[in-house]
Amino acid sequence: MQFASFFSEYIKHPKQVGSFVGSSKSLAKKMVQEMNGTLNVVEFGPGTGSLTLEILKRLPKNGRLTCFEINPNFCKTLEAIKDPRLTVINDDAQNCERYVDELDCIISGLPLTLFAKSKREKIIALSSRSKLYIQFQYTPFLRKKMRRYFQHVKIKFVPLNFPPAFIYICKPATT
Repeated sequence: MQFASFFSEYIKHPKQVGSFVGSSKSLAKKMVQEMNGTLNVVEFGPGTGSLTLEILKRLPKNGRLTCFEINPNFCKTLEAIKDPRLTVINDDAQNCERYVDELDCIISGLPLTLFAKSKREKIIALSSRSKLYIQFQYTPFLRKKMRRYFQHVKIKFVPLNFPPAFIYICKPATT
């Protein structure tokens, strides 16, 4: 059922959804491996929640996950996940600081390469205020852009996703 929902929303809003299928378990597991016990996690663009579920598996009992999803149909799917650590907010990721004080870790599935340059810049600049930013894309071409905002940028390739994906693990300079 999630495939049909995801595909339907992709047809209606291709630049917002970014792919006609959700993220694979393989991609989700590789991304959450990088969390390393983080307590406050923010997720941008959770879609139908395949990554959200993996984050919740890895999140400590006293942790908190705040998801920002602009698609109201996807929000309904996410709200069906019954976990007291999860908060779903139907708003643009650019507005996350209105709701969240601590940006320890941001995990993003937003299709940044499909966004207008100004929106992409705002999202990356906002994410650079976090201690850890984990972003997946279907291309490795954002590395140079990420390096403008983060001192440490590592890329991992995940072939067991359709389409294959790249994970950007970004950290600011340590103080």
